[in-house]
Amino acid sequence: MTRPDQTYLAKLLLYYEEEIEGEAYFDALARRFPDPAQHKRLMLLAEVERHAARGVAPLIAHYDLTPRSVESLTMSGHEQARRAPGTWAGLLDEMNRTYPAYLAAFEALEAMGPEADQTRLRFLTEHEVAALDYLALENAGAAQSYAPLVRYLASAPVPA
Repeated sequence: MTRPDQTYLAKLLLYYEEEIEGEAYFDALARRFPDPAQHKRLMLLAEVERHAARGVAPLIAHYDLTPRSVESLTMSGHEQARRAPGTWAGLLDEMNRTYPAYLAAFEALEAMGPEADQTRLRFLTEHEVAALDYLALENAGAAQSYAPLVRYLASAPVPA
C-alpha cells in the first residue's frame, strides 16, 4: 500500500487537532453560558467534538502522525472561547456564518483520502452534518434541537 500524499496527511492531522481544540472550546463556552438549555447544548457539542476525534484517532496512529499536545490544544480551544461572542444570539450567528465552510472542508478531506480511510473520514464529516442540523433546529426554536447531536453520539465510525 502506498502512503497517502502529504497534503492529505497534514489536513487529517490538522482536523484531528481541531476536534480536540473544539472540545475545549465548547467546554469553556458551557461554563460561560449557565442557562441549563444552552449549557446542555454546548456540552453536547463538546462531546461531539471528542467523539469525532476518537473516531479518527486510529488513522492518526496508523500514519504515525504526531499531534500537538492535548494541553496546548486545550489552551488554544479555551483562548478561542474567550474571543467568542458573549451572548447566545451572537454565538449562534457566528456558528451559522462559519460552520457551513467546515462541512465543505471535511468533504474535501474525504475526497482526497484513500479508500481504506473512507469510513472514518465519513464519520468525521458526519459530526459537522450533525452540528449543522442542530443549528437549523436551534434557529427554528425546536425544543429538542440537540437531537442530531445525540444521534451522532450514538453512532460509531465502524459498525459494531
